[in-house]
Amino acid sequence: MAPLQTLLCTLALVTTGTTTAFTAAPIHQPRTQQLSPLYASDDKGGGSAIATPKTKQITTTVQKQKQKSEQKKKFKPSDPDLKNESDFEDAPMFRLYLIGDEGDDQEHVVTRVYEIVEDCSEDDAATLFKSAYQTGEAFMGKYPREIAEMYCEQLTRSDPIIYADVRDDKD
Repeated sequence: MAPLQTLLCTLALVTTGTTTAFTAAPIHQPRTQQLSPLYASDDKGGGSAIATPKTKQITTTVQKQKQKSEQKKKFKPSDPDLKNESDFEDAPMFRLYLIGDEGDDQEHVVTRVYEIVEDCSEDDAATLFKSAYQTGEAFMGKYPREIAEMYCEQLTRSDPIIYADVRDDKD
């Protein structure tokens, strides 16, 4: 049935005259109009060439005299900058005291002081404990405020509590 339909379609196309689509004739019509040249001739004054301006541009350049500039001393990265060192001030120092308590266990106090205070050895911690037990308080060292308060807080948060105090260095 399919070959029969193909045959009928072909016959219908031949009889209607629409067979020009299947011929070898060219599709495009040849041009009858000539293209313009890409350059502009002198008598026309235009075209597709680059136009020249009718006004002239005058440019003047002014040169300034060079001023003598004082050359700064160049520092190498390894050289210290001496100007900024004097701007810094040392942080105010505070005293940290260990307060002696008769109920404190020596082993507990010595190990906690040794663990918390960075520049304290076990022997120093034992000496501090003995001094605080005998006199009521022992001077542990001078530190910046934040560090002294941190040591004091950590000691007082121990279980059982270890009493410590922070005092201004000026007193």
